[in-house]
Amino acid sequence: MKRYEFRVPCALSDTLAAAFPELDAVQIGPATTMLTGEIRDQSELHGMIARIGDLGLELLEVRQGQ
Repeated sequence: MKRYEFRVPCALSDTLAAAFPELDAVQIGPATTMLTGEIRDQSELHGMIARIGDLGLELLEVRQGQ
């Protein structure tokens, strides 16, 4: 598994944060949130990107962490 970071340009409500139980949500600015967590494979990565889009969130950045 690899650690990934997903940056979105909004502060997540509790309801939206609950949509990502496998990720940690950290607000890093007044209007930016970083979601981080372990992703097993490319299929799960693409599924996570799709879920972010399905919830109407803009994805600013995806980065593989260390």
